[in-house]
Amino acid sequence: MAHILYALNGQGRGHTSRSLAVADELRRRGHEVTFCCGGEAAERLLRREPVVEVPAPREIVRANRVRLLASARHNAPLAARLPAIVEELAGRVRELNPALVVSDFEPLAPRAARRLGVPAVALDRQHLLTEARVPVPLRHRASAALTHLGVSVMVPRALFARLLVPTFSPFPLRAGSRAELLPPILRADVREAVPSDAGHVLVYVNHPAGTGRLLRALGAAEADFVVYNLPRPPQEYANLAFRPASRRGFVRDLAACRAVVCTAGFTLLSEALWLGKPVLALPNRGFFEQTLNALALARTGRGEVVFGRLSARRIEGFLREARCRPPGGAVGNSRAAERIEAAIR
Repeated sequence: MAHILYALNGQGRGHTSRSLAVADELRRRGHEVTFCCGGEAAERLLRREPVVEVPAPREIVRANRVRLLASARHNAPLAARLPAIVEELAGRVRELNPALVVSDFEPLAPRAARRLGVPAVALDRQHLLTEARVPVPLRHRASAALTHLGVSVMVPRALFARLLVPTFSPFPLRAGSRAELLPPILRADVREAVPSDAGHVLVYVNHPAGTGRLLRALGAAEADFVVYNLPRPPQEYANLAFRPASRRGFVRDLAACRAVVCTAGFTLLSEALWLGKPVLALPNRGFFEQTLNALALARTGRGEVVFGRLSARRIEGFLREARCRPPGGAVGNSRAAERIEAAIR
């Protein structure tokens, strides 16, 4: 069986969750998997996995908006050192001698793989923007163009022998695309969870900075909320229960909620849809991938989208209409592993 180096973006829970799910399937098939990442992903994985650590680019998000200039300033030192970093990483990859590199929106490992002549596969959501013909409302065209450029520069398609893109809403591929669309990839704990309705609404945001208005809206709404990844405010709200970071606790609260209010990360939307939970999505503004995820959710008829400020009235209106549905759907774990295996020389 093959040794696979699995590189993943260091920011965001969704990349880690998807990468672990695929790695579990690859290991079940007898392959050896070593992870490569930095940032928050490395912090999570080092508790349980061997990790080749690399510098991780980062998006700066405040008040649910990607701050492009702040992000560019933060990542400028990494960009300036890119050739030296890739050269150093290539040496470490050579020692590992993988048969294949898989990248979940991680830019360094596929560049090192190309230097060494090792094939690479992209498995991420972001390439949907470059590989598929997606609808772009007029108000989001500037964001879509900038995001398309960012994805093309960060992880250009030329680095990869295959591009695998999970989606819960089909889109036609562009002419000449080498991408393949897959069903969402879900970890076993979500697939095995038994949905119920304990009456609470689960709340999750990917970047907690500047979320005071959101907390005030939740606190004023007539509903009970279980909140993850938001700071406890100075003012106490009787209807908000703040939870510490915990994968087990999060899946338990997700399975038992009546609805979800969250930023529009693809993995959490997929998990909520699998469990039959209605979603009120709050996409990060300024990065079109989240906008696209939210619009795709609305196309399914199983969620709503809010661009801009969220009010207690808007939350209450969503909850009056929200209904849980039977759980289940297509899952792409096995197909993703099959396509990865097919790329191994």
